[in-house]
Amino acid sequence: MGARQARGPARWLFLGGAATLAVSGVWAVWSVRSGGMQAQDVAGVLGLPLGVFGLVVGSAISLSALRLQRASDGLGVALDRLASAVEDVEVAERTHMLGTGAHLIDLHVDVEPRGGGTAPRGWQRLSDVARWYCEAPGRLVVTGPPGAGKTVLAVHLVVRLLAARSVDSLAPVPVRLSIRDLPPAGGRRWWGSRKARGGLERWLVASLVTAYDVDGFAAVELVARRLVIPVLDGLDEMDTEGESERAEQALSALNGYQGLGGSAPLVLTCREERYAELGSQQAWLREATVLRIAGVDADQADAYVQLRSDGRPSPMDAVAGVMRGSAAGPVAGLLSSPFYLGLAFAVYGGSSQGLRPLTEFRSEDELREYLLARCVPTATAAANAAVRQARVSVAQAGTVWSRQREYEAGAVHRWLRGMAGVEGGVASLGNVVGKWITLALSVATGFALVVPVLLVVPDMLAGCFPGGWWEHRSGLGMSWFWVGLLTLGAGVGWMITLCDRGPSRPPERTRQRPARVGERLVAAARRACRTGYGALVPAAATVLGASLAYSDWYGEVPLQGWYALGVVIGGTLPTAFALSEDFVAHTDCRERKGCVVVPVLGWLAGLVLSETDSLAAVSICWAVVAGAGILLRHLGLARSYALAGGAFTCLFVADGGSLRPDGGLTAGAPVGFATVYVLGYFLLGSHRAGDTRDTARRVGQRVEWLHPLGNFLVLTLAGLGGAAELGFAGIVLVATALAILPLIGPLIHALLVLTAFLQRRTPLTPDTFLAWAYHAGLLRIVGGAYQFRHSELQEWLDRNPTPSSR
Repeated sequence: MGARQARGPARWLFLGGAATLAVSGVWAVWSVRSGGMQAQDVAGVLGLPLGVFGLVVGSAISLSALRLQRASDGLGVALDRLASAVEDVEVAERTHMLGTGAHLIDLHVDVEPRGGGTAPRGWQRLSDVARWYCEAPGRLVVTGPPGAGKTVLAVHLVVRLLAARSVDSLAPVPVRLSIRDLPPAGGRRWWGSRKARGGLERWLVASLVTAYDVDGFAAVELVARRLVIPVLDGLDEMDTEGESERAEQALSALNGYQGLGGSAPLVLTCREERYAELGSQQAWLREATVLRIAGVDADQADAYVQLRSDGRPSPMDAVAGVMRGSAAGPVAGLLSSPFYLGLAFAVYGGSSQGLRPLTEFRSEDELREYLLARCVPTATAAANAAVRQARVSVAQAGTVWSRQREYEAGAVHRWLRGMAGVEGGVASLGNVVGKWITLALSVATGFALVVPVLLVVPDMLAGCFPGGWWEHRSGLGMSWFWVGLLTLGAGVGWMITLCDRGPSRPPERTRQRPARVGERLVAAARRACRTGYGALVPAAATVLGASLAYSDWYGEVPLQGWYALGVVIGGTLPTAFALSEDFVAHTDCRERKGCVVVPVLGWLAGLVLSETDSLAAVSICWAVVAGAGILLRHLGLARSYALAGGAFTCLFVADGGSLRPDGGLTAGAPVGFATVYVLGYFLLGSHRAGDTRDTARRVGQRVEWLHPLGNFLVLTLAGLGGAAELGFAGIVLVATALAILPLIGPLIHALLVLTAFLQRRTPLTPDTFLAWAYHAGLLRIVGGAYQFRHSELQEWLDRNPTPSSR
């Protein structure tokens, strides 16, 4: 990044100096030959450009050095900020996993260096592994059975690596991410040529930007210079049972992640059996040291209990004796897992009144179900006690618990189960409520706000414009039709946003750094300005474009010009939807066929509508069309992309428009839309949508300064062309709706929260509850997203809709 910034000005200064020298030389030769200058004067004439050229070159070199120094300083600042952000999250994460004091069970680890690794071989302690790995980070694979402490070790390594960083050096920063979020590799493009995706590095850059608020250009530079050590958790969670395609692709991408010294350092965790299965298929991490974490033995369990209990008597004091006396029993088998040992201490660490003795359990499954059933009540009781203590303690007045509230264990159980997403994550609010309910609420809210405002505001604005302008050229009904279509599209957009966007994670609640009042006010002011800009500027641009239709040159524009404008508008407006994840053309063969079949069905439906004049018949036809679209979407035969194409085809055929250039704007818009639809079919298909979006994103970043101007011009042209069809009054009607729809987001969010609360799936303040569950140890944060602390806890919640009474 810094090199590119430095080379740009230097190159132009050098070219400018060379051009000046060349022009001076040509002028001197021409002057001598034409007799206007003597030969002895040529040296004086050329001396000045040569001096200027030397000055320019020296300035370019100095400017390059200055820019390189600034870029290096900026990179160091970005690296330090990233390290601070990672430290805030991971130190809190280690506290939640290990408890106060960070009592790490120093388990035995079998170390096997591969590919010429220099790590010590054989059985060691976790503390020894952390020591030599922090001294010389390399490639490390952490394996073990479920609950063996793989994630705990990964977090511990991140904290140790951060502590080992030198303040005044560009030492790499470890960043822990969930590898199951790595997008799949790309395939063959439609014209048959292959293209390397480089998905791993792009994903790392995107993760730094979204999870830790790193500047985009700085994130690219940090990843390119290998100043980030990826700590990737959960390779075994990438595929369903019996499949291994994504995991194999991920390992292939990691093997290609190279640096100047060879294979770049990284840490990968995976269940031992799963990694062995991948190894049997010739898929493993090359040049990596493999760790196999052993279970907890009796002595380690006894030391852990003594550290956690601080010498006070505890029912867990007898665990070590039970484990020694029943080496093959359920206690020894299950509590050899650090996760279940910590859970058992949380359950039995205090009073054992009302609890079954550990010696009464006959199988590991019975003991496992008993401990999991008390995970949520125990964590809830401990968190509520911490909240009460913070309220009365002066020393804890500034802790995270002073900003929390108390919850009831049964409600926590129900809410966690309702908010559980796929693959151990926490679902977005739209997915908790349901996509169809979210869509219905979004569309209904849009109409409920737009219709009353449009019944009043346009009449108030009519007096602000010349009387000759105020007309609905195609009738009031057609203007309201476009308002309804715009409102419906906005509702679909809000549905996609609320379903794709994960739960918010306020930094002051997770990083334990409360934002100051001034910072909150500034953030609120910025949000208000962005919202106002997004609402008022598009509406003003549209009205401005419509007013241009009443200028003198408007009537001189030929129909071919309006046709070209229609092509631009028809091709530009759908692009924003086409680049959305939910509007991808197809992900499999069935959806590929749907992209072709659905527009044909829309054409047939349009023919039927074009022959119908009765309002009742038209309503029935549209109901049938909408029902067919919902059915196709539900059966997975067509994505929203295909349904949009079918709906547009239906509207065009029903209206009976023309596609010839002399048809003007209404003829050009369908051509532009059809062009985008066909291109999207080829460029937004399976394994290609990511490449297309990345390319569009890179191009957009290069011309980012043109985005506001481009958006303004597109909307102005849309208003100019729309005035030819709807009239000025119709455009004002549409522009007013365009200004209202961006403002309904908070209301839709509030309605979704209320709906989820009435469904008994979330509390009225879900963000506050998620922060509480994180600090209570029921959730964790990986890569900026909430996840359940352990997959078995989520599986138990799925099996038990109501809290256990045993």
